[in-house]
Amino acid sequence: MGSCVCHCEYGLGFHPGDSPPEGPMFWLGGHHAKSLSTWAVPMCVSRSALTRRATLPRAAEAWVYDSGAFSELDNHGGWTIGPHAYVRELRQVRDGIGRLVWAGPQDWMCEPDMIAKTGLSVHEHIDRTVGNFVDLMAEDPGVDIIPTVQGWRPADYEACLDLYDKRGVRLADYPLVGVGSVCRRKSVKDVQAVLATVATSGLRLHGFGLKTQALETCAEYLASADSLAWSRDARWNDPLPQCEGKHRSCSNCVHWAMRWRERVLDVLHAPRQLMLPTTT
Repeated sequence: MGSCVCHCEYGLGFHPGDSPPEGPMFWLGGHHAKSLSTWAVPMCVSRSALTRRATLPRAAEAWVYDSGAFSELDNHGGWTIGPHAYVRELRQVRDGIGRLVWAGPQDWMCEPDMIAKTGLSVHEHIDRTVGNFVDLMAEDPGVDIIPTVQGWRPADYEACLDLYDKRGVRLADYPLVGVGSVCRRKSVKDVQAVLATVATSGLRLHGFGLKTQALETCAEYLASADSLAWSRDARWNDPLPQCEGKHRSCSNCVHWAMRWRERVLDVLHAPRQLMLPTTT
């Protein structure tokens, strides 16, 4: 599959074949490209924040690239860019920003509202997710894109795993496999059921866009996770004392994000009886 997606020092936080030593690797979600050069922590930034920029920032730390699949399907009912163009964009971002560890694929989420928007079935979304990854690898197997499993019910994810195998993709060869359609679920138990099901495959899993409680509850199933939940927490709370008079909300505030991140790391790397705070 090309170079090692873990990149050893930065990526998963451990070498493929080993278990994570201190809980999942955590990537802090960010709204804006410039945060890659100024926040100096491992981050996850979406394609939608990076495309059509005249200049790209230089990354101060390792980071991962979210494909922006939600925006594509939500705004257009499907992907408006093909695998060839996506890989070309990804190479430009990788070379221009630097320190990119891995990127998400052009997957198809399976939440009921997305299924209603596209008019396709969950099975078709799964088929397109797997087919896209095969196409991306055919374009350039050296580009570090991780495969992602999709579905809605746990059985859907099992079907997705089987489909990868039928298409000749051996997921165990990849140091990380994403799990999609988990970030917008209202029930943490549903997220846990999905991750527990996929984890039985023995794969090292990345949880996309997990909410705060899901991060705490499901950490045992994960090698890696990202979250932008700090921004939502900030939106529903007063600004931090040092931010009063500077902005009405800390939903784009580095100070709030860093405080929240430290608390998340404390929980992810601590015994499971601790609970994640949702506010400051």
